[in-house]
Amino acid sequence: MAISRFNDDVNVIRSLPDVPTPPEYSASVLKAKFDEAAVKIKTYLNETLLPQLEQGAAAGATVRRLMFSCTEPGTYVFDTGVFPSFGGVYDIVLIGGGGGGSANTNPTLLTSTGGGAGAVTKLYGQQLTGTYTVTVGAAGQGGLNTGTGGGATELSLSGVVVCRAGGGGASSQTSKIGYGGGIGAGDGTYGDGGSDPGHGGDNEYGRGVRGASTAAAVSAASGYGAGGWAAFPPTGGAAFIYGYERR
Repeated sequence: MAISRFNDDVNVIRSLPDVPTPPEYSASVLKAKFDEAAVKIKTYLNETLLPQLEQGAAAGATVRRLMFSCTEPGTYVFDTGVFPSFGGVYDIVLIGGGGGGSANTNPTLLTSTGGGAGAVTKLYGQQLTGTYTVTVGAAGQGGLNTGTGGGATELSLSGVVVCRAGGGGASSQTSKIGYGGGIGAGDGTYGDGGSDPGHGGDNEYGRGVRGASTAAAVSAASGYGAGGWAAFPPTGGAAFIYGYERR
């Protein structure tokens, strides 16, 4: 719908004589002249522009909704025919699995080093068509001397990776601190590395293990892609796909 233009003449003051004199230009007439342009603009905004904008919004607004989510490690299928989005446009959030911690003797609190957090990759306004494979990365594992890294979370089409969020790196007693996960294309961020000793890595969607001197005081990893310790596991990755519905 075309928006009506404002074409009224607002050069009201300029059209007045250099020396307005009564009775033609009394005080009340001059006051009205000074307000005339503002009144015209106000009338246009309230009675023409805003109603047209509201009518257009009601007819053509789109709403963003979560259409597909995977929060357990594994392989899933995302079909745009099953989950249609207005204009074929989707937003994608992928989180890699968190890396495991390690210990140099026994997997105890005082000797553990933290694993890295999985990366977060975000892609907005993506045109998707077809049947995609979503692979959600598993959490790594803690262990003696070295842990294992978290798995990558990927979206692929016909075997070709469209986007990826790397898993968090494992810590070892050589490297001491696990590396954060790598990312693929998009506006992703690397996950944090863990501490030696201290905590597992964090990302936007997960909080790594927080160490303490006693088991009861330790805060376990939470969310998605959070780094672990030797005796306290990291968390797995996740995938979220958002679409748009026309209201």
